[in-house]
Formats: sequence, structure tokens, C-alpha cells
Amino acid sequence: MKLRFAGIALCALALFTGCADDTDTIGIPADSDIMVSSTKKFDFTTRSVKLGAVSATSSKSYFGRVNDSASDIDVTADFLAQFHTSEDYTLPSTDRLVKDNAGKVICDGMELRLYINSYKGDGYSPLKMEVYELDKNNVLSEAKTYYTDQNLMEFVNPLRPTPVVEKTFTAEDQTVSDEERSSEGYYKNIKFTMPTEDGQSILQAMVDHPEYFKDSYQFIHNVLPGYYFHLKNGSGAMLTIDVCVINVRFRYLDDDGAEVDGVVRFSATQEVIQSTRIENKGLDELLATTNDAQGNPLEAFTYVTSPAGIATELILPIDEIYEGHDNDSISRARIVMTRLNDGATSSAFGTPSTLLLVRRTAYDTFFAERQVADGKVSFVSNFDSGANTYTFTNINTLVSNLYRSKKATMESEGLTSEEYNAANPYWNRVWLVPVVTSTNSSNVVTSVQHDFSLCSARLVGGTKVQSMQVIYSMYTR
Repeated sequence: MKLRFAGIALCALALFTGCADDTDTIGIPADSDIMVSSTKKFDFTTRSVKLGAVSATSSKSYFGRVNDSASDIDVTADFLAQFHTSEDYTLPSTDRLVKDNAGKVICDGMELRLYINSYKGDGYSPLKMEVYELDKNNVLSEAKTYYTDQNLMEFVNPLRPTPVVEKTFTAEDQTVSDEERSSEGYYKNIKFTMPTEDGQSILQAMVDHPEYFKDSYQFIHNVLPGYYFHLKNGSGAMLTIDVCVINVRFRYLDDDGAEVDGVVRFSATQEVIQSTRIENKGLDELLATTNDAQGNPLEAFTYVTSPAGIATELILPIDEIYEGHDNDSISRARIVMTRLNDGATSSAFGTPSTLLLVRRTAYDTFFAERQVADGKVSFVSNFDSGANTYTFTNINTLVSNLYRSKKATMESEGLTSEEYNAANPYWNRVWLVPVVTSTNSSNVVTSVQHDFSLCSARLVGGTKVQSMQVIYSMYTR
């Protein structure tokens, strides 16, 4: 064994001494392969474009009507929501439930609460909401993409065409004392007292058909398909609804035979569909002030507005970037967009917190397929309030993919660059769109959705040409 280890040691020594003369050059390329870098700036143009209807998928819901004093855009929002039930949700055993003379479970009341995450505008502006029951025979499907221009009345139960309940309210509930509203545990909400017979129907279904509560799909298709929360009238506030909750109260006997109160709860969560309808008035008039009839910019700025509003389009100078650099690598491509200060402090619209940069031709599928920004062909940038900018630090892979894809198509189809550009007029265009993102514990983006809150910003651009920084990496030959 000692001889064996000694032999290994001698081999290692021989290997080391045999390479000793070359150790000074390990990791350093030969003179003919030295990498050098160069930096250039390239001009690009921007313009405002109307988004139109967008995918209505959102983890929150929106309700109200406001006018933006800065842009004179009038936004109306209302929504529908399905409700989630925990799997195999059951009541106490039938013999312990308190029943009426007909043997039916007694409902002691049913309430619906809409919990308000936040609001924009005047918290004391009255809004009137109508709550309609949805149709079991026309249930929204997770297999379909619904858009913000969807007529939500199409999903209302035709056998119950009038509102189940309606209410006029304000975001700041004036029936609650100032002390309670300012307390730590208070959560702004809108409370509706629902028909007791509706709660009775749900409780009895739990007794007669427990299979309807096996999962949310069965519950929605057989018991309660959801509600449409329709804005009847009112203006001045836009509410962000965190969650909708249904509470159905009943009584049952405990182990000692005493009556105790019980509650069944169902919530509108991300496991089921929530769809917001958006109506924008004034977008065409606003665009007419910034673009000519052909869509070319007239002003030294562009807009990004939400919800379902206006995007800023960037026309990237891909051909110019690769001119004379076909065999070089782009190690960095950086874009900085600067916000103009509007000074409209009275506006209910805030500054977009996050912008998504995505190819114009991939915009629809990005949201319909619930993709996330991958940092390769789609990117997000958070607003830097100190610098007043949105910075896309490195879009080099996007730039490279656009060029390589064009080159491959030109070769396979025998096209000139001009012919390719004519056949694919949007190939080098990207959009900036307001979004909200979610991240996991590792700060990795896990979802990207349209920002349905009220936000607007003017970005330097339009007739004022912008520039982007590109850093090349190349090897000498």
C-alpha cells in the first residue's frame, strides 16, 4: 500500500513539474484571441399606442369611476368573482344541525363582505353597487381568456335578472367611528346582508349533496357560480378589492348538547376566476394630441397609462447595432426611460410602479399564457423615484434574438433586409406596459399581471429621439 501511494505522489509531482513552465499563462487567451470591448450609443424613437382591451386576469378586483385631471381620461371599473371552497368542505354531522319543522337546516343569516385593499380618489364619494347572481349554465372557464371589454351581464342568471342586493356606500365607511377606522385591526370593507334563503340553499346543499363541495369546480357549477358587482352610478373613487368573502351562519349541537354558532365561509381567491371590466373614455382624444393621423408623435413625450390604456412603443435600432458587428457579441444593451413631472397633484392617477418591456408581437400571448418576465426576451423595471427613471439594465439577449431570427428567416426565404422589414413591420418594436409583479422568497418574479390600478406617466421621447448604450465584446484574430 505504501508503494502504491508513493507511486501516485510521484505521478502527481511529474505532472506538476511538467506543466510548471506554462502556469503563468493559465486562463489568459493567446495574443490572437484577446478580447476587447467597445461602447456605442444608438438613437431610437418612441410613440404612444392604444392598448385596447387587455387580459382581465388579476389577483385583485377593481370597482368605481374616476376622472384623471392630467389627461382627462374617465375610467369605470366593475367585476365579477367566483368563490373558492376548501376540498371536501363539510358541516357537522346532520343529527347535530339545528333544523326547522320541515327538517331543513336553519340559516341564521348570510353576509357578503368586500375587503378594500386601497382606493384612489375621494374616500367620501358615494358609489352605488348592484350585486347580481351568475348563471350556473354559463360559467366562466379557466380554459378561456377574458378581456376587459367583456360584457359581464352576459353571465348573469337569466332566471334572476334583478339585483340580489344593492347598496350605496363610500370607501371610508361613515357608519364606523373614526376611532374604529383608525384602529390597528380594522380592515375597510363593504358589507351586504344577503337573502337568508340564499344561505339556506347553500347549507341544505351541503347536507343533500356533499359531493358539490368536493372542490371549487363542483361548487361553482352546482351551488354558487359567483356574483357580478355592477357599478350602478357614482364617481370620484376607484377601489382595489383584496378579497370577497361569503359568511353563512348556522347553529349546531356541541358534545354536551348545547346550541353553538357556526359559520361556513367561501372566498374569492386566486384559485378561481375574478374578471374586471374596464371602460375608458378619452383615450382617443388624448392620443390625437400626441400623434398625427398616421400614429407618428407630435410631442416630445409619450404616455403609459393604466388600466387598459396606453403603452409606449420603442422602435429598436437592431440593424444599426449589428452593422459591422455581425460576428461580435453584445455583452450589454441598456435603456433608460425618464418620466416627466406633470405637477398634477390633484390627479387620482399615480405613477406606474413597474413597467414591462415585451415584444409587440408577443404582447397578447405573454398575458394570455400568464408568462413571467424571464430577463431574456421580456423584462421588468421598477420606478426609481430618486432618478425619476425606469432602467432596463441589459436587454442584450433580446437584441441578439431579434437580429438572429431576422437573419435566419432572410436566409431560409431568400429575402433582403428591406423585404424582411416590409413583411414584418413590427419585428423590432417593443412595448412598455404598466404591470404588477409577485415574487417568491428568493425575490424571483413568479407572476406578471396588468396593473389595473390608476396610474399614468409621461416619458421623455416622441419627437425627442432617445439613445441606448451598447457594449460589444470581440476577439482579435
